[in-house]
Amino acid sequence: MKIAIWTTAAPKIAAIEEWIKKCPFFEWINVEIIPMSVKSGISDMPLSEEENMTWAKNRAIACKSEIEADFYIWMEGWTTMIWNKAYLFWVVYIMNNSWEGHFGFSNRMEMPEIFRKRVYDNLEDLWPVLTEITWVEWASKKTWAFWAWSDDLLTRKEQFLLAFLSAIPAFYNKYYKM
Repeated sequence: MKIAIWTTAAPKIAAIEEWIKKCPFFEWINVEIIPMSVKSGISDMPLSEEENMTWAKNRAIACKSEIEADFYIWMEGWTTMIWNKAYLFWVVYIMNNSWEGHFGFSNRMEMPEIFRKRVYDNLEDLWPVLTEITWVEWASKKTWAFWAWSDDLLTRKEQFLLAFLSAIPAFYNKYYKM
């Protein structure tokens, strides 16, 4: 089975490989992960849930136009505003080779006000702001905001896993096929 993913980042590739091994839907199947880098066709910093979802879906479709695989996976962390509060969450979009697609989301964590102001009021990218405030170089690549804002209770990897495990059952669980 071939799975194309929108990332060339070694930690994300390793995480996906680990999740697939843990996922009962892929048990006993030989899986080949194909890392890719494709464009989304919209802003590089989506600031709404709908824009995030469009971004994710566009990436999966772009992967499908470049390579034939059984599944196409896109994953990323983003923010959204709900009732004047900003929240960080992870999105996974999985599409099969028949164009059936499903989203999965991690939990949402409220952004501290200093980050909300810089991202939404000043329109700064979260990653450099996170690095500047936490004093952790490349904080977004190493630990990400869930880790910083939860005092290491929540991790980037766990959030990706929750989102992945929320999306994949729709392809196999009997209740989605009714």
